[in-house]
Amino acid sequence: MDAARAAERRAWILAIAYVMLILAVSSIPGSILRVPVFRLSDKLAHAAEYAGLGLLLSAAYRKTLSPDRLRWFAPCVIATGFAIGAADELYQNTVPGRAVEFLDWVGDAVGVLLGLWLSNIFNRRKASRAGSARAA
Repeated sequence: MDAARAAERRAWILAIAYVMLILAVSSIPGSILRVPVFRLSDKLAHAAEYAGLGLLLSAAYRKTLSPDRLRWFAPCVIATGFAIGAADELYQNTVPGRAVEFLDWVGDAVGVLLGLWLSNIFNRRKASRAGSARAA
């Protein structure tokens, strides 16, 4: 297996492991969870959790899509992240003491978008440094 395929595989393994971690946390019964620190603090937690997913999905799709298909990069990350967030919310309805909350999904979606945005910033900086190194 060449280095590019190995990097692609690692990126997807990390993204899938992170989704499994999200589902593990979602499996914790509501009676065990702590009360939010302040109003909407749980929505910020959702956004932070899904920002990590957005970063990992961005890395996986960036390594998977060929250069002529990179126009689909952001829509793929967004669609996948939003769908995972929705599935997670629906799954929580089967966990005792948990319920589906639309605003939780909104927090998930905001997090995916934040992760995608951060990924683009990191990628631009990396490309800029690589260009500067070649010019020197």
